[in-house]
Amino acid sequence: MQNTIEIRPDGLYLSGERTLLVSGDFHYFRTLPGGWARRLALMKDFGLTAVTTYVAWNLHEPQPGTFCFDGIADLPRFLAEAQRAGLYVILRCSPYMCAEWEMGGLPWWLLNTDAAVRTSDPTYMAAVRAYNRVLCEKVRPYLYTNGGPVILVGLENEYGSFGNDLDYLRALADDYRKNGIDVPFVSANGADPFKYYNGSLPENWNGVDANAGPGGLHDLEVLRTFQPDKPLMAGEAWVGWIQFCEKEFSLNGNIEPAAEYFRAALKMGAAVNFYMFCGGTNFGFTSGSLDAPDADGKFRFSPLVTSYDYDAPISEEGTPREKYFALRDVLDEFLGKPARVHPVQTIDAIALPECAPLLPNLDRLADRTVQCAVPRTMEHWGQGTGMICYTTRLAVADPRRYHLHLEGLADRATVYLNGAYLGTVMRDRPGAPIAFRIPPEGIRIDILVENLGRICYGYAMQYDRKGLLGAVRLRIQNPDGSYIWNYALVQNWENRSLPLTDLSALRFSTAPAAPQNTKYPSAAPA
Repeated sequence: MQNTIEIRPDGLYLSGERTLLVSGDFHYFRTLPGGWARRLALMKDFGLTAVTTYVAWNLHEPQPGTFCFDGIADLPRFLAEAQRAGLYVILRCSPYMCAEWEMGGLPWWLLNTDAAVRTSDPTYMAAVRAYNRVLCEKVRPYLYTNGGPVILVGLENEYGSFGNDLDYLRALADDYRKNGIDVPFVSANGADPFKYYNGSLPENWNGVDANAGPGGLHDLEVLRTFQPDKPLMAGEAWVGWIQFCEKEFSLNGNIEPAAEYFRAALKMGAAVNFYMFCGGTNFGFTSGSLDAPDADGKFRFSPLVTSYDYDAPISEEGTPREKYFALRDVLDEFLGKPARVHPVQTIDAIALPECAPLLPNLDRLADRTVQCAVPRTMEHWGQGTGMICYTTRLAVADPRRYHLHLEGLADRATVYLNGAYLGTVMRDRPGAPIAFRIPPEGIRIDILVENLGRICYGYAMQYDRKGLLGAVRLRIQNPDGSYIWNYALVQNWENRSLPLTDLSALRFSTAPAAPQNTKYPSAAPA
């Protein structure tokens, strides 16, 4: 007899038996596969009944029609390991996931089409359907209805915070069903009528995303009014928070409020999913970014760090924290289990005996070098992540001060003159002027632009291309402090794509690297 899944007003029933659903997010692609089993065992020992994970479309289809399910992308292996650990799986395989990940999980190459992402637009849905055919083939054997661990599938994510195209949600659900996904759908949105009703279908089991604290309990009560015929569900109970570049790294916070929230939510009969339960790492260039308010309240481009530790109960390196044990005590108390302890992992020092300076290795790392009149974006050259280097030469000697301006910079540029560091420019930050003089022999300018992660949340994600989107221009300052009238742009550039996905050509050395941040001698102080 086939396994069955029912969502009744009083809870989740698996093959006719009521099942307590307490879960936590652990993203397989943020931990090396050798560390999956240990973390899943810690989740099981905690008392969780399920593990929740997103599925990153851009990881599995890095180029159109090219699919990857190896290494950290080995989703079938992860699902099998979860089942061996005795955990069910909530598979949030929506095309979009946010997760503070590069472009929210959408593949960068959609920017080279006219697709209106996360809508019923035919161009976008054609790409989704092509991907889903491959993804669902991988997932189908692991559905609970086929004897596997996957009991619920996520239909989009916080869609009410992006749009209101319910036809899109229905088309997405129909496509999953067409591909054999026969388990119930779940969704999660904010506890606001605008977000809830624009972001979910009434037949799905819908939850709310909120802090694991008093506000989160209030949002569960609001959810009850939206969805009285289904059990309460905390789609994401945030027990930590994301970490932006240039911000202080905070740990071991929110322990007591999270424990009180968990205790109250269990008494309310809610299904609780902790976000995150296991911290992880944004390997390579997979970190996302947000338009977020700065200290002055102005919204600015805000990249996230490569660590996705999240101050989670299980840390980035796989160690249970005080938060883990505090929350476990709450669940043990609810289930009538005795108090217990758990050994702590220790990690030895890691030696880094070799290095490879970037500038001498540029030509070995470049997978494409093209001469063109003006700088082009990464997307123009078919590049998704990494860096791109723009090089030009100025041959006319001039003792006046030249101020370099980069129009439409996305995201961070490091500028070198004849191989010596001149300065750094950051997207939408004022920064210090980058000024120099041209010596008699002329100069070579290298502008190394790093993709710090495409915006992963909100409308701006549809337009966030990388590299130099506008002109490079020079303001020329006379000795008396005035500037010449000059709207010319700098032309004739060498564009080198540096995706940094293949590092096999790098030349490493045990010798200390020569410093590359020495100011160019002809650079003028700002």
